[in-house]
Parts: sequence; structure tokens; C-alpha cells
Amino acid sequence: SLRRRVCESTTPATNKNRTGLAPARRKPSLPPSTPRGTTKMPPPAPADVPAANLACSESGAAVLFATDEWFAAAENLLSPRPPEFVPDLYCEQGKVMDGWETRRRRAEGHDWCVIRLAAGGDGGPWGADVSRIELDTAHFTGNQAPRVSVEAVRVVPPPGGDGGGGNDDYLYTWMPGAVTRLARGKGGRGVRGAGQTPAAVESALAACRRVAMRIDPDGDGGWAEILPVTPLRPGREDTRHHVFDVAEDAREAVRAMGGATHLRLNYFPDGGVARLRAFGRPVAAPGVEGDGVGDAAADSSRPSSGRTVHPHSLPSDPPSCRPHRHPELSSSSAGGAGVGCSDRHYGEPSNLLSPTPGRDMGDGWETARHPDRPAVVVKDGRGLQDTDLADWAVLRLGSGGTDADGPSRVILDTRHFRGNFPESAAVDGCCADGIGDDEVRRSAGGGDGGRLEWFPLVGRTPLSADAEHEFVAAAGGLSLEGRRRTTHVRVTIYPDGGLSRVRVYGAPAGGGGGAGFPRSHL
Repeated sequence: SLRRRVCESTTPATNKNRTGLAPARRKPSLPPSTPRGTTKMPPPAPADVPAANLACSESGAAVLFATDEWFAAAENLLSPRPPEFVPDLYCEQGKVMDGWETRRRRAEGHDWCVIRLAAGGDGGPWGADVSRIELDTAHFTGNQAPRVSVEAVRVVPPPGGDGGGGNDDYLYTWMPGAVTRLARGKGGRGVRGAGQTPAAVESALAACRRVAMRIDPDGDGGWAEILPVTPLRPGREDTRHHVFDVAEDAREAVRAMGGATHLRLNYFPDGGVARLRAFGRPVAAPGVEGDGVGDAAADSSRPSSGRTVHPHSLPSDPPSCRPHRHPELSSSSAGGAGVGCSDRHYGEPSNLLSPTPGRDMGDGWETARHPDRPAVVVKDGRGLQDTDLADWAVLRLGSGGTDADGPSRVILDTRHFRGNFPESAAVDGCCADGIGDDEVRRSAGGGDGGRLEWFPLVGRTPLSADAEHEFVAAAGGLSLEGRRRTTHVRVTIYPDGGLSRVRVYGAPAGGGGGAGFPRSHL
């Protein structure tokens, strides 16, 4: 609760002399009308705004610097919870507010803070195309910031610096004092009752100019303005919500720099805001690094020959959440079932068919480590482990399987499997009309199943940690040999490991195109 969070905060001595950035030169524009709110900010329009809030502390966003936090720390801006208000809650500084509130400015300048976006998930180094800004002034009825603006920048490693190898320290260390702030807790923690000295503010301003000039050495060190100076209304129920679509020319400027990694929220001159939300999508998916899969997996993170890897650390929706022209026939809600497997040490194959995302690592199919695995791992010419050791699971498709065109999309999901995902996997299909599951199971394991022919759907391909791997037939991601009626699929993992979900899509054998059919967890 707000009362408990106040009791946990500290309030050291402050310095009241502060300076800030020069006000932006653009004329203020009136905010658009916004819907009446209740306790939460209105959801973004699904037609043009992604569901990912990149300025959320739970997704990895963090405050690196704030000029002043006299009444309330800037981290409150990033909270996923609705703003709270406790009428009788006061502290040494005055009324406790759930937002970022600065003192009444008496010195030159204005207040501002810098936020590291969650655009790269857990430490991802790529930027974001921010398409919408939302500001909530809830409960700030006479002390809201009267005007604000928002600027963006992409922070890249300094000349000669090393931003590779999964090391993203440069995204934080460029701002003086950021490491100390972040060390106070997850996502950083400001100190209520604190204010920066003029020297500290000037040092932070100089750092802001330096990082901007890394991407534009001939520029003046300014950040890209994505929301010009704009008035805010008081935080009453009918005026608290402010929603701004970022202008296309501003978005293009951000995309040209490779996307935004940081935002700067400016108050003109002071006051408070309860919540900031910044909606957008990564400009480009990064290579998968540090998974132990090698260059083949890194290259596969980009769409290639119908294969796409989507790390769950990205804030955008994974492929399984996006509409597809055919239903998910493997889903248990469509009648899909687990028929058998070579090993079920840590989970049942039926878990792979749940229509909802995996809850944790226990909500999937995982095998024991092969006792005969090589003492030293060796890669073959394809970049895959040079081994024939494998485990398999057979799944029966619902709705009688696919029509004669076979599966149109396959998704292999390693959600939550970060240290025990399979090195690689393959998917095969068969048509078992008139043949029982027992015979299918025997055939899958190399036993008697002479009436069955297994044909390839997905050749052996590298997997990566905590990600969805999508294979689309129309883009060449599925084998041409698999364009035939399919009732069962066999998923083979090398040499062992775990999967969270397997999703197989196709036109059902009964026809109808899947109208009214249950569609995963959209």
C-alpha cells in the first residue's frame, strides 16, 4: 500500500538550489479530449497501438535521474498499479502523493527526469518506436505539472566501448549517479525529500548532450522531441487522463536513430504526475545471444525462410497471440491430446497443448538429461550438436487433423526454459486414418508401425531460451513434403530438455476454415 511504501522510504537532507533544461521553443498544444476514467488508465486502441507499456517497472523500465523528488520519487511514474490516495497520510515534507512530485521551484530552470525504457526486455540493447504517450494526473488536483514535454534518445556504447557480449552497462553508466540509484532496489529507487545540487544537474545535462552526440556527432546534443510542450489538466476523475499519439515525423526521427532506449520527461516548471505510460514496439529484433546455441541460433532470430524467433523478453506480442488464418488444431480446447513420449521425467506431453501460455517451467514437457550425452560437446557443419541422442513426444491433432494441405503454421515455445531448453528440434507428421494411437506411438519410437509414414514438417533447427519459434508454410518455413493430410505430429528434441508449448495450425479436415473455432489465447 501507499502507506507502507512511505514508511519504507528515507528522507535525507536536501539542497534547494536547482537548475534544469531550457524550456522547449515550440508553442504548447492543447491535449485531445480523453475518456472519463475510473481507477485505471484507458487501454490503448488495439488497431494502432501495441499492448506493451515500455515505461513499466515490472517490465524493466527504470529511472536513472531526477532533478527533485521532494514530495514523491520518480519511480512511482512507472508503477503498474492504479494511483492511490490516502487523505490523512503526511510525512516531514508534506502531503504524500503516489506519483512523481517536485517542490515549488524557486530557482532557475525546470524539473526533469530520465527513464530507461523496457524496450529491450531484460537488458536488451535495441530501441523502440514509441507511438503513444499517456499521462495520468490522478489526485494531483491543484499541484499537477501545468505543462510537460517528452524527449527520446538512443544510447549507444561510447567510441571504443564494448556494448556486445550481452553487456548493457553502457545504457546506465552514462548518467552520473544512476548506478547508485539502481543499487537501492529493483528498477532504482529515488529518495523522497531529496533534490539534486546545481552541479549535479549540470553534470547530468552534459551527459545527456554527450549520449545524443554519439549518434549525431554534428548535432547540438539535443534529444528528439516526441511530445511538444503540452498543458495538463488537474487530476480529477473527468480530467486526469491525457492520451497523445506521437506525430509521424517525430516517430520517423526516432526510428532513424535506431529507436529510443531512454525518455526524458520535462515538467514546466514543477509539480506532479501520477503515472507515465509509453506504448511502442522494438524497431528491430536483436540476435539471440548467450544461449549457447551458436551463430545459427543468433541468425535465426530474424525472419528467414519462414522461420522467426521471438524472445519473450520483448514487450511486443509473440506470434501465438497474433491472428492466423487457420485455427490451432493441436490445442486441448480443440481436442488435441498427448499420445506418448520417450521420457516424461519432469512433465507430460499433454501440457504442450494447453491453450494458455505456460505458467512456469513445471507447466510443460521436460525430459531428464541423457546419461550418455558426450563428455565434450562438438558442433557439426550446420552449427548443431553432433549427436543423435534425442527425445520425442507424439501429439494427436484435434478436429480430425488437417485437410489435404497439411499444417500452415507450427510454433515451438521454450517459455521459462532458459537453462534447459533443447539444443535443437524437429517436427514430423503422419496421417493415421484408421490407425490407433498405440500403433502411432510405437511407430514414433522406431517400433512396429509399418502402415505409417512419417514425413518432415520442420527439419532439425536450433532453439533458443525463453522464446517462441514460428514456422509458416506460406513463407517457406515448413517442408513441402508436409503439404498433405496430417493427424499426428512428432516433436523430436536434441539431445534432451524442455518445451512449454507446441502449437500446430491448419485448416480442419471437416472444412469450414475454422470459423468459430477456439483460437489459442488471443
